[in-house]
Amino acid sequence: MEENLSHIIEQLSRLYKNWSGSEPEKLVQLPNSGSARVYFRFKSYNQSALGVYNTNHIENIAFIKFTEHFLKHSIHVPQIYSHDLTNNIYLIEDLGDTQLLSWLNETRTNNDFPEKAVGIYKVVLKNLLDIQITAGKDIDYSYCYPFKSFDKEAIIYDLNYFKVNFIESLNINYNSSKLQNDFEYLANYLLKADSNFFMYRDFQARNILLKNNIPYYIDYQGGRKGALQYDLVSLLYQAKADIPESIKLNLLHFYIEEVNKVIRINNDEFIEYYYGFTLLRILQTLGAYGLRGLKEGKKHFIESIPIATKNIKSLIGNTEIIKNTPELKSVINNLND
Repeated sequence: MEENLSHIIEQLSRLYKNWSGSEPEKLVQLPNSGSARVYFRFKSYNQSALGVYNTNHIENIAFIKFTEHFLKHSIHVPQIYSHDLTNNIYLIEDLGDTQLLSWLNETRTNNDFPEKAVGIYKVVLKNLLDIQITAGKDIDYSYCYPFKSFDKEAIIYDLNYFKVNFIESLNINYNSSKLQNDFEYLANYLLKADSNFFMYRDFQARNILLKNNIPYYIDYQGGRKGALQYDLVSLLYQAKADIPESIKLNLLHFYIEEVNKVIRINNDEFIEYYYGFTLLRILQTLGAYGLRGLKEGKKHFIESIPIATKNIKSLIGNTEIIKNTPELKSVINNLND
């Protein structure tokens, strides 16, 4: 691995020199965030950039193409300085280290949610609409990976991801046939929602960086065609953000008002599907926590499990879909807080 790492650094340093005109004075490998991508920060004089290595060639193409498209629509994403996709490397703008999530945790006291945080989240939601609707109108969905759209196959994949990585890791008893039937029911229900938008897929506060108090967006290479509600849910129900219910409702209604300025939607129908997508997103997230936390032992993911569990249990009284998925409801009730 050390030899491979040296080779990666050598290639990225060459890319950096070709772009900046000088050798990097400082090179630091950034902590791994759970993905297969490896990041390095390069600095020289008054210039800096992030070098990225990722063996997933198709994912790299998706990231480059989506970035170019978003920049055309004046969306705040990192500039692409240079790339050598034959060697799975590219160089992007260094947006710093201030994640919206870390900023939020430093800003709040006594688990409150200050007004300036609400203000930032409202800016983020307006930007989200630009990504989903404005940029989503003419984006090339052929670059989407691993799914072109959030179709039934993708939804069932996420539900099984939850089953294999979370339920089975905790040895929770369930009837396999009945649970699969519930998964089918939930998938068919969600597919009735309008899905002609760009779905960011992992729109959460860890993937939003604040630079000079302006939100910038990263990690959208898994995007695909899908429903508006999914990204909204991803942001508002992020476990570590632990947004109070009153603020979630405030932001939900703000988002709906902003959507209606761009396209007309049925507000009641939108909210009904919103809670259905909340259920799905939390299940998918618990699957990730099961894999990265319970199986791989990564502390951050383990710490997030109780909050996500609390969130999904709170849904039982809020969404009608639970009544029609009794085996899934039983599994949720058997989760420990």
